[in-house]
Amino acid sequence: MPYTIKLKILGDGPDKNWLMLKIKDLELVDLVEVLPFTPNVYTYLKNAKFLTLTSRYEGFPRVLIESLSTGTPVVSVNCESGPNEIVNHENNGLLVENFNIQKLSEAYNRFILEEDLYLHCKQNAKKSIDHLSADTIAKQWTKYLKDELQ
Repeated sequence: MPYTIKLKILGDGPDKNWLMLKIKDLELVDLVEVLPFTPNVYTYLKNAKFLTLTSRYEGFPRVLIESLSTGTPVVSVNCESGPNEIVNHENNGLLVENFNIQKLSEAYNRFILEEDLYLHCKQNAKKSIDHLSADTIAKQWTKYLKDELQ
C-alpha cells in the first residue's frame, strides 16, 4: 500500500535557500514544505505522525520533549548531548546512529510499516517524560531547598 507522507521543516537559517533549491532539484516540492520559524510548534507536533531530530549536536534537545508531551513519538539521531537521555529506543521513539542516513531511512520506514511499534511508542510518549514535567521539577526543587535550609 503506497503512503504519502509530507515533510514539514520549520525554521529559518543560512541554509534555507540551499534547501529550497535542493527540494526543487529533487522534485520534492509537493512532498516537502518549508515553514518559517515559529515559537509555537504545538499544533504541528500534535498533528505530526512523528518528529525527527537530525542535529549534528544539541545542547538540550527541548523539541524532543515538546513532541513527546503531545503524544507524538520521535525519531532522533544519537548526537552528542541529549537525545539518548530522552529517547528510549523502541519505547517512545527510535534512536539511530548519527551521520548514518541508511539507519535514519530505516527508522522512518519502521514507523510507517511497523504499526505495532509505532503505536507502542505513541502510547508511551507522554508518560516517558513525566519526570521532566514542571510539577515534578518544582517538587524536586522544593524538597532540595527544604533539605538545604534544615
